[in-house]
Amino acid sequence: MQISTVALFAAILFSLTHESAKAEQGWAHQTIAERGIRVALPSKPLRREISVPTQDGTLTVYESIEATNPPSKYSIFVATPERRGIFQPESMDAYLSAHVASMVRTVDSGKLLTSSRTIFRGRPALEYEFSHRLEGVAYLGRGITLMIDGGHIRLSMWHPIRDLRAKDKFRRFAESFELIPIQFSPAASRFADPRGLSFSPPLGWLQQPSQNPAQVARYSNLTRTLQLLVAGVSSYTCDNFSSQIRTSGRLKSAAPVRLADRQFLRVYSFEDVPKYNVRLTNVQYCLNSRLGAVVLGGTEEEAMFARWESVYEGAAATLQVP
Repeated sequence: MQISTVALFAAILFSLTHESAKAEQGWAHQTIAERGIRVALPSKPLRREISVPTQDGTLTVYESIEATNPPSKYSIFVATPERRGIFQPESMDAYLSAHVASMVRTVDSGKLLTSSRTIFRGRPALEYEFSHRLEGVAYLGRGITLMIDGGHIRLSMWHPIRDLRAKDKFRRFAESFELIPIQFSPAASRFADPRGLSFSPPLGWLQQPSQNPAQVARYSNLTRTLQLLVAGVSSYTCDNFSSQIRTSGRLKSAAPVRLADRQFLRVYSFEDVPKYNVRLTNVQYCLNSRLGAVVLGGTEEEAMFARWESVYEGAAATLQVP
């Protein structure tokens, strides 16, 4: 991938107005709601997309510039690879090792100084440090890459080597990092079925082919899925649906919940995936209709479910049934 230069730092600084620069002077916590991130930065971050090879999917970066001379840059990279799946320990090791090696190869005079596996915010991670040059100036890159959400998040700081306070500033940056619930953002277009069913899927999720007659719509986002199920028989109700899950032994709980001034039955259940040694949490929002029970449900790894529950609830609140 093409790495930013000092010229880009200057362009980002120039893009800030005089008034906003005054307001944002000094460190402050910033929330990136669509990514479920909260972190302290020296200035308000700017968002941009980075082009990467097709097989690597997409990379979004949120950048904050510290207006020193030469400048320092703090970045949060969010990688969404096209290949979905749950990483096993061996594949995580390979991914992280290749990831830092690629960074060092793509910079001018790059030299890896340290690289060590760690656990960061409860997730497998790699902490690293490498030297390089930008426009002839000696720089140091520090970072932590953690595996999460079927991809990775990388906290990165690039600073002039002569900055003696840089290590403390990076620790301040990294230690402030929080994972928070991801905010629901609707896609530009609603899904609509000829029978009068419709809902707004989350922004950026990909529609997939339906797998059976009851599955009217299916969307995916790496390790997550969202599906719309319709009984097609008016006598099959939400009570029947929850009873069926209870009989299977996978029911966690079932209770009414009010969304968008309508009463849903919210059902939590679980599913074990022995191949990956993980447990998935399912949440289903059910409405009764003339087509029988209509269920909009989402699935995620149990350990990460709390990050995505607001996304599923947000989509359910947009559900319309005949």
